[in-house]
Amino acid sequence: MIFTVVLVLIFVLAVVGIFAYQKIYNPGRLCKTCYRVVPDKIPSCPYCDTEIEW
Repeated sequence: MIFTVVLVLIFVLAVVGIFAYQKIYNPGRLCKTCYRVVPDKIPSCPYCDTEIEW
């Protein structure tokens, strides 16, 4: 029983850690057309050639 509780707690902490890491390390903006991450200071998406809204 204790092993199961510890295992579930480790999985919950891993998921929370992944979301916290993504929140802290934000590599840029998300393109609204092709849903790819592009750098912050780029005017248009290099993948689908649409403008990035600020």
